[in-house]
Amino acid sequence: MAPKFPTWCVRIVTALVVHWSTGSETCKIWSSAGEVVKRGSSFRIFCTFSSTCEMAMYLGKDLRQHKRLNSSTVYIDAVNITNSATYRCQCKVELCGVDIRAGYPPGAHGAPTCIKNYIDKQIGFVECRWKSLTDTYLHTHSTLRVTSLPKKPKGIPENHPGSREDPGSFRTNWKVEGSVQMISVVVLAHNELGQAESGTYNFTLSDIVKPSPPVLNLVECSSRSCNITWRHSLKDHLQVQYGVTDLMGAEEECIPHPDSDWLSSSSELTSVLSLEPSRRYCFRARAKLNTGLWSDWSRPVQNRTQEEAPNKELDIWFARATSQPNMLTVYWKSLNESEARGRVLGYVVHINDDHMKNRTTHNVSANDARLAVQSCERCLVTVSAYNSKGSSPPARVPSLFKTAQPPQELRVTESKDKVSLSWSKADPTLQSTGYLVEWYLQDQQFEKLQWMRLSSAESQAVITEIDPYECYDGAVYVFYKNALGKASFTGVNTLVSVPTGAPSVNRDGEGHEVTLTWTQIRLQQRGGCVRNYTVHVTNNKDPERMYHVPASERQYTIDNLPPDTYIVWVTAWTEQGEGPRGETIKFIIQQETNLSPWLLLAPIVIITLLLFLFKLLARWKRLKMIIISLKDVPDPSNSKWAKSFTDNKGKMDLHVNPSDFTSEEEEDIVKFLEIQKENDEDFVQHEGLTDASSVHRPDWDSGTVPQTPYLKSCSHTSDSSHYTHSSQDTGTTAGYITSQAEQSVLEEGQEEEEECIDFYPSNVFDEPIVFGGGLTLDAVKIDCRNLWENDC
Repeated sequence: MAPKFPTWCVRIVTALVVHWSTGSETCKIWSSAGEVVKRGSSFRIFCTFSSTCEMAMYLGKDLRQHKRLNSSTVYIDAVNITNSATYRCQCKVELCGVDIRAGYPPGAHGAPTCIKNYIDKQIGFVECRWKSLTDTYLHTHSTLRVTSLPKKPKGIPENHPGSREDPGSFRTNWKVEGSVQMISVVVLAHNELGQAESGTYNFTLSDIVKPSPPVLNLVECSSRSCNITWRHSLKDHLQVQYGVTDLMGAEEECIPHPDSDWLSSSSELTSVLSLEPSRRYCFRARAKLNTGLWSDWSRPVQNRTQEEAPNKELDIWFARATSQPNMLTVYWKSLNESEARGRVLGYVVHINDDHMKNRTTHNVSANDARLAVQSCERCLVTVSAYNSKGSSPPARVPSLFKTAQPPQELRVTESKDKVSLSWSKADPTLQSTGYLVEWYLQDQQFEKLQWMRLSSAESQAVITEIDPYECYDGAVYVFYKNALGKASFTGVNTLVSVPTGAPSVNRDGEGHEVTLTWTQIRLQQRGGCVRNYTVHVTNNKDPERMYHVPASERQYTIDNLPPDTYIVWVTAWTEQGEGPRGETIKFIIQQETNLSPWLLLAPIVIITLLLFLFKLLARWKRLKMIIISLKDVPDPSNSKWAKSFTDNKGKMDLHVNPSDFTSEEEEDIVKFLEIQKENDEDFVQHEGLTDASSVHRPDWDSGTVPQTPYLKSCSHTSDSSHYTHSSQDTGTTAGYITSQAEQSVLEEGQEEEEECIDFYPSNVFDEPIVFGGGLTLDAVKIDCRNLWENDC
């Protein structure tokens, strides 16, 4: 689409083309009716070219079919033209055009309005305004012809051109002297299509005099009235308007009260009465002479009336937690501005305990609207609001109510933006004092409690304070004298969506029975009221199992599950559908075994015994067990140790001094098992020794070898791990403990007999240890670790 040029631009281009064409006299265009025509008229547009060519005529951008007047001139007919238009002619590169403007001659005008702005009695200014009743679509000039009377001998008319304010609107003003009492005015108008003249309008200046607006000064306000002073050169009449406003600036527009006109006369002090406490008012005024017009309104001024104590009880309600019946949460609604009569500074909660004869007071911030308190059956709880002037009447929390029948046939109707409730009276014989409807976000009764009160004659309510995609619970209460009935409702919502979250699942249970528990979805993810849950269970073999659970429950038990690996998750449902799959949990059902319980306990018993043995062995720093074949042992009486107990006469003193066996670290006492001689050959044969004569067999001093089936060891526990029980003198032959010496040592250690522990029977050692001849205790070191290998 080609760009559309403004008309003024087309006119300039056309004028230049016409001027150029006229100068060269190659192209001429004209209208039979001229360039300004009346709307609805018909005329012809002619084009003349000096050269012979293929000529074309256009109306705007549209090519028009032309007619030939002669060899150099063509024309088109413009019929019933309604708008201004541009016509042009073209022949090769030659171009010319003309703008035709269409309109009307001036028509009728409305009666002018004139006022005299009062300055003083000697001088003033008259201002008149008028408006054309028709649009000429052309530039039209308008003038006011004014004749001032009386003048001697006759008033001389003066023309005052009107200045255009809006299309078709004009105004003019001029100075008049105090002697002028009357003026006559006539409206004149003309344009290129004609002119017009209105009738004569007469004005008496005393009737149109208008004073300037007064200047207001605001003085103090009480709680019910404000006093206003004003200044003006005229002190005849004053009209004041006032309105309630929250605007602080004096330049703001004052909103007048419907019944706010307050008239005063010839007084500089005006009192505006019947105002409300603690309200911000704006005031404006205008003045008037005994005759003439009211002035314009003054600039507004503002001020606030003083406060009064609140005059209305708070609307309060309460809630109790089932788990804490002695705790009471009190709620209240804020007073509106007219009820508060000032800025509420805070709230006071009093608890009067008649039984304990005491009183508790709680001060609550003005920003809070609830308080949890401890109450009792005989406690009276009251709440009051206070401002700078006093407190409101105390509102009592209902208590000691008997349980009465609730409202019957409670019906709940949901729509996209509200919830409607209706009910019938429970007991018509009882006179109810009113109803109360409460509602709150599900699971948030103590955080989001709301309520409304209804009269006893009402039996329905509409709740509009319902947020979309939220779930609400609530109740309807009916009040009787000292009795209260309650009908609850749950799961109410307006707009609903599919849940955007999923519950978190936990598992508990053993064997083939599993109990699943899950959490509630966050409020922001529910999309409304959750109606039910679905438990999804899958494994590697069977199709997916689904179990549907009501929304009131968040636990489900699955039994008789065969052994397998399972994956479980839970989804939530609203009326719009099922929510997404959340986190999953995985568990395994094991295959059961038919083993006896005693076999299952066997590993535990074995481990326990081994731990006991290791603990027992740990009590001993070292265990030396030496089994020596006596036939290969030299005579013990020749040992250095035995000689230390022999006197000059060759007799042995086997008395043992306990101090000889003590040192910085306690010694271990080792006993040796004597093996009968008749078993010597068995030992030799067992070891594979065929030459018995190679073994030296010394004689024994004592007759027989004691028969004992066990190895016994008693010791004094030593904390030193590096202690050794070998001879300290390695340069000589080690001494030997004889049977008498051994017996003597045992007699000295009988006090510690309780510490002796039987370790192993003698048949534990299937293969005895045999040593060659010439073996001494100083050279014997036996590694006993192999003794326990079979037991481990």
